[in-house]
Amino acid sequence: MVDAWPGTLPQKPLQPGYSEAEGDGLTEYQPDVGPPITRLRTAAVVRPLAISFELTSSQLATLRAFVDTTLLGGSLPFSFPAPSESATYLCKFQKAGLPKWAALGGDYYSASMMLWILP
Repeated sequence: MVDAWPGTLPQKPLQPGYSEAEGDGLTEYQPDVGPPITRLRTAAVVRPLAISFELTSSQLATLRAFVDTTLLGGSLPFSFPAPSESATYLCKFQKAGLPKWAALGGDYYSASMMLWILP
């Protein structure tokens, strides 16, 4: 059983900074003559998901503890509420996509991260 995105963190990302895309399970090669040949390499592809949130300092501490402790530095998968539908995604942080944050002023921070939606 995987851990779930903490309920004390926002459940929907901000519209600016949100993007989702199809995964690439194709392979392609160029024969000596004619157009490239494309085929399905695998149907089990990951899909990229970029998200951002506005957090309080308390929520930022929760996010950091979730990533560092619960997910062992971001290495474990977790369930995340799907932003574009009423479902739950199985996600994992991209290697270069661990949370980054910047102060907005007062008690607020802007946090962004990049995930893989697992098949």
